[in-house]
Amino acid sequence: MSKPTIFLVHGYNGAPKIFNYFKETFEKDGYKVVMPSFPTQTDITKDGYFSIFDQYKNDLGNNTIIVAHSIGNIMALKYLYANNIIIRGYVSLAGFGEPFVNEGRDDLNSVIAPLRFTEDELVKVPELVGKAYSVYSDNDHIVPFDVLKKYPTIIGAKDCFIPGIGHMGSKSGLEELPEVVDMVKEI
Repeated sequence: MSKPTIFLVHGYNGAPKIFNYFKETFEKDGYKVVMPSFPTQTDITKDGYFSIFDQYKNDLGNNTIIVAHSIGNIMALKYLYANNIIIRGYVSLAGFGEPFVNEGRDDLNSVIAPLRFTEDELVKVPELVGKAYSVYSDNDHIVPFDVLKKYPTIIGAKDCFIPGIGHMGSKSGLEELPEVVDMVKEI
């Protein structure tokens, strides 16, 4: 089988610095990398994400690995479910599958509040994502630890706790995460 297409799905603030590292590393290793620009911040809606995914539908399939960050996780999995797309693998970075409240962040809370997996999605998602990993940390300033820790179980992913890497967005300062490159290569 040929090398899979790596599909990078960003979250609330757009592509984190680490996505540039992934793109550069994977392309150097001969992978095709797709890194769309999805809506950000208060412009985020399920329909907005879905309209961007629709533009790349031909890049999604059994030879695709999705690496998603934060809110991009639930959006990607909801899209796969809505379109019954089976992919080769999935790596979640700071993923969550239920709404939560972040004190002092009404902007973020209003975007997160309507996002929740349905029971049907929870049953079907593990069948759609192939081999899956869920990476999270103990010092995430956005998503509560108990929500992060629960996510691998609800999506049928391997639990990949890495201490001290925060939310893996711009505030974390994280510029490389070779563990994720290794996960993708294992898929």
